Amino acid sequence: MPFLTLVIILLAIAAIISLVFSFLGILLVGALRLLPIVFIVLLVLVLMGKVRISITRGDGRRNRWFED
Repeated sequence: MPFLTLVIILLAIAAIISLVFSFLGILLVGALRLLPIVFIVLLVLVLMGKVRISITRGDGRRNRWFED
């Protein structure tokens, strides 16, 4: 009987983990589906001048990526 109980417990844990992964997958797919809309809105805001994107680095060197 302890073996049967262990199998039932493992199946219950596997079902719970499967439900959690399914929920996380739904959230991820929803976020990825909204990504093009967010990019389009950001592009429109940048072109209208409402949002400014600036990239600054702490060090003064401009050729950091081209060094050997």
